[in-house]
Amino acid sequence: MPKPRSLFFAVLALFPTVGFSAGLDDTSEFVAARQALSDGLPGVAGVKAERLLKQKNWTRVELRQLATFAAEAWARAEDAGRVLQLAEAHDLDDEAFWRAQALAIKGDLAAARKVITQENPSPRQPRARLLLAQILAALGDNTAAREEIGPLLASVDEPLREQAARLQTEMDLSDGKPGAALAGEPQNAASSYLRARALLQQGQSAAAKQLLDTMPASAAGGERVRHAAILLQAEILLQQRQFAEAHEHLMKFLDTTLETGLWTEAFDLLDQAHQRLQEPRELPEAVLRWISTGNTAQQQPEPSLALVKATSELRGHALFIVAKWLAAEKRDMEAVSLLEAMLQIQEGHPRRADAMRLAMELHAEHGADERALALADAWRQLSGGASAAIDFSAGGLLFRRGDHRQALQLFQNAANIATTLTDRRRALFNAAVTAVLAGDFTLYQSLLGQLAVVASSATAGQGTDDSVATLELEKALFAAAKHQPEAETGLRAFIRAHPEHPRFADACIALAEWLLMAVPPRVQDARTTLDAATAAPALSQSQTQRIDLTRLWLHDVAGDLKAVITAGAVFLKAWPKGPFVPEVRMKIAGAHYRLEDFASARTEFEIIARDYPDTPHADTALYFAAMSASSVMSAEGRVRALATWEELAQKGGPLAVAARRQQALSERAQGRLTEALAALDKLLALKNLDAEQRRMTSCEKAEVLLLLGKTEPARLDAAISLLDAFLADNSLSFFWKARAGFTLATAHHDAKRDTEALEVCYNVLRTADITPPASPADYVWFAKAGFFGIDLLEAARQWEPAARLAEQVAQRRGDREQEARERATKIRLEHFLWDGPTPTPPKVLKFNEKIEEKPDESENPSPKKGKKMTR
Repeated sequence: MPKPRSLFFAVLALFPTVGFSAGLDDTSEFVAARQALSDGLPGVAGVKAERLLKQKNWTRVELRQLATFAAEAWARAEDAGRVLQLAEAHDLDDEAFWRAQALAIKGDLAAARKVITQENPSPRQPRARLLLAQILAALGDNTAAREEIGPLLASVDEPLREQAARLQTEMDLSDGKPGAALAGEPQNAASSYLRARALLQQGQSAAAKQLLDTMPASAAGGERVRHAAILLQAEILLQQRQFAEAHEHLMKFLDTTLETGLWTEAFDLLDQAHQRLQEPRELPEAVLRWISTGNTAQQQPEPSLALVKATSELRGHALFIVAKWLAAEKRDMEAVSLLEAMLQIQEGHPRRADAMRLAMELHAEHGADERALALADAWRQLSGGASAAIDFSAGGLLFRRGDHRQALQLFQNAANIATTLTDRRRALFNAAVTAVLAGDFTLYQSLLGQLAVVASSATAGQGTDDSVATLELEKALFAAAKHQPEAETGLRAFIRAHPEHPRFADACIALAEWLLMAVPPRVQDARTTLDAATAAPALSQSQTQRIDLTRLWLHDVAGDLKAVITAGAVFLKAWPKGPFVPEVRMKIAGAHYRLEDFASARTEFEIIARDYPDTPHADTALYFAAMSASSVMSAEGRVRALATWEELAQKGGPLAVAARRQQALSERAQGRLTEALAALDKLLALKNLDAEQRRMTSCEKAEVLLLLGKTEPARLDAAISLLDAFLADNSLSFFWKARAGFTLATAHHDAKRDTEALEVCYNVLRTADITPPASPADYVWFAKAGFFGIDLLEAARQWEPAARLAEQVAQRRGDREQEARERATKIRLEHFLWDGPTPTPPKVLKFNEKIEEKPDESENPSPKKGKKMTR
C-alpha cells in the first residue's frame, strides 16, 4: 500500500508572536488584525497588517514586528508568495525561518532545507528545528529529522512537544516500526489515525477499521487528519480485496471534497482500485468530467482563488490518471495527448515529473526520440533522475538531441563491452562521429585507428556505412554544418579520393550547398559541382531529388525567380509524392510573392496549407496566403486575410502573435479603429507574448486610442491611463520611454492639457541625460518628443524656454541635430533673446541686395495662429 504523505508537515510550526511594542498594541487596526488571526482568519489578518505597513509613522522596531506578524499571517493562510515578498521588502524576526516556511508551503523542500540549514545555523530556535525536521521527513531523511526533533521531545512547551512526538511516531511507521503508535490509548483523532495505520501494517485490518469508525467521536484533528482517515479506510478495503467497494469509496471522496492536501495519495489509491476491477473496465465518467470542470463540490458560482487552485490541481490529477489508464489499454496516442496537455497547462503540478516520465516512455516507444529526449532532460532537471536506456540506444538518443559529450561516453562504453566485431565497429563509428561534433579531435584520431583495425578484421569494405572513408565524409559534413572553414577542404578531398563511393553525390550536394551559403554566393562553382553530382553513377532516388532541390535553391540564390517557378514545376511533376514537395511549393509560392504576383502566390500558399496541414510549412503558408490576399487590394482579399489571421491566432501556434499583429495593422490601415483595438487587446491577452512584443503592442494600442480620441474624448483618457501605467515600469529601455512619452504627450495635447504634454516631453529629454539615445530608432523618438515640446512652447509664446529646449535637443548627435540648432537660433533672432553680443547670422545681406524668393517665417516675428506643429 502507498504510504500517505506526512500528516503533520502541513501543520506548520507556527507559534503566536509575542512582545509587541506599545505603539502597535495601542493601534485599533493592529488589535483587529491579531483578533482576526486568533479567530482563524489569517488572510484577513495579513491584509490588515499590510495596510498598516504602508503607514509611515512606525519606528524601526515596530515596522519589523509588524512585518513579522504579516509574514506569520500569510504563512498560516499558506500564501507563500506574500511571505516571500515581505521577506524581500522588510526585515523580519528570524527571517530565514519565514523564508523556509514559505518555500515549504510552495513544495520546494530542497530550497527550504537549504535556507534553514545555511542561513539559520545552529543553535536553532525550537520552531525552526521542528520545521527542519518536517522538511527532512518529507524528503525521506528520517535519520536527520530524528536528530532535529530529539531535543524537542523533552521541551516544556506542550504543543511543541506533542508535534515533535507525532512526527516521530509517523517516521516510525514509515520505517516499519509501529510500536510507538500502538503504545497507550489514543488521545485525539491524530493519534487514533496513527494507531490505525500501525494496526494495518500488522495486518489487523478489522481492528484498524473499528478504530477509524470511532474517530468522529474523538477530539477534532483537523480536516487533513479526517481526509487521511478516509484514505486509510480505502487502504483497508484494498487489503481486504474489496476492490469495487474501495473504488466507490474513493470516487465519493474525490467527488465531494472541495480541497485537500492528499489528492496525490487519493488518486494513487483510485488507480490501484481501478486496475484491480474485473475486466472489461470502463473509464469512470466522473473522472472524465473532473478533467474539464473539477468535481461536484467545486462547482460554485463565484469560486475563490484558493478554490480555483484546488480545482486546477484536481483536474491535473484526473488528466494523469486517465492517461495512465489509456496507456495500460495500449491507447498510447490518446494517453500522450492528455499528458502533453497536462504538461502545457499544469506548470507546477505535483504529478508533473510523473507525467514527463510516462510521456517520455510512450514517445520513445513510438520513435519520437526528439520529444522523448526533451522530456528526459526536463525530467532530469525536475527530478534529478537518470536515463535507464542501454548505452548504445541512450547514446543514439542523446546524439540526436545534441548532448555529444554524454553520447560520446555512452558510445565508448558500448564499444568496450561489445561482444561482436560488428557491434564494436558500429559503436566506434558513432563514437568517432560524436567526437568530431564534441570537438575532441585527439580522441577522434584514436577512435579512427581503432575503427581501421576492426574494419580490417571484419567484412567491412570501403563503401559500407561505417567505413573509414564514410567517417571522413561525416567529419567534413559536420564541419559544414558548423560552418567551419575546413569543411570545403574536407569535402573536396573526399570527392577527389572516392569518386566511386556510394555517397559521392552526397559530398557534391553538400559542397554545392556550402558554396551557395558563401558570402557572396559562389553560384557558378555550385552549378559545376551539382553537374558532377548529376553525373555520378548509380544515383538513388533520394540523391536525385536532393540534387534537383539544391538546383532550385541555386536559382533562388541567383535571383532568377522565374527559373525557380519553372524548375519547381518540373520537380513537382517528377516527384509528386516526394518528401520535399511542401518545401518546393513554398519556394514557388515565395517566388510569386517576391515577383508581386500575389494572386498566384496566394493560390500556391493555400495549396500548401490545404494539402500539407501537418508539415512545419502549413502555418507559414497560411500566414503568407493571408498576406498575399491582403496585397491584392480587393474587398474579398482583405476579408479572407482577416479570417485567416484569426484562424492562425486561434490555433495558438508560433505565428499566433504575428497573425494577431497583422490583423490589427490591417484593420488600422482600413480605418476600422474599433476592430483594430479589439485585435490589439486579444494580442495583449496572449500568454506567450514576450516583453518586447507586449511593449510594442501597448504602444500601438495607445496610438489607436489616440486616433479614436479625435471623435471619442474618453478614449484619450484611456490612452493616458495605459501610457502612465506603461511608463511606471522602471526596466524600460530609452526607446520605449521615448516612444511612449511622445505618444502620451500627444494624448495630453489632444485632450487640451498642454502643460502635462510639455512635462512628458521634458521627462523624455531628462531621461536622455541618464541613458542617451543609443540607436537611430532611439533618436527618432527623442527628436519627436523634443521638437513637439518646442512646438508646444512656441504655441504658448514661451520663446526663451522654447529656444533652450531646442538647444538641449541639439546637444544630442543625430539626424535632426542641425535642425534643432537652427531652430534655436531662429527663435532667439526673431525674439531678441541673446544674453550677450548678437551672433553673426548665417548670411549678411549687402545694402540693396535682393533677397532670394524663399519662404521664411522670420519675416513676421509674431507667431502665426494655428501654426502646424512638427511631431
